Amino acid sequence: MTTTTTDPPRPPDRPPVPRPRFTAGAAIFAAIGTLIVGGYTAIAFTGYELGSPNRDEIPASVRSSPGGYRTYHFWHSGYHGGK
Repeated sequence: MTTTTTDPPRPPDRPPVPRPRFTAGAAIFAAIGTLIVGGYTAIAFTGYELGSPNRDEIPASVRSSPGGYRTYHFWHSGYHGGK
């Protein structure tokens, strides 16, 4: 018997193993995942924030004034726990 394939003959203790196929369900999940990741990437790239109001700019003179907006003592004063 002559074989016309170029594959070498398999030993009898090693039968061919069927490979899983790319199913329709996997294609749907891949498409949905691509849409979600692509949408998130587009939103992150444009800087758009969903559901957030416009933010006001606080002048540097207010931020750096002594006792003003969120100074060092605002974050680093009072009881911090420990002994």
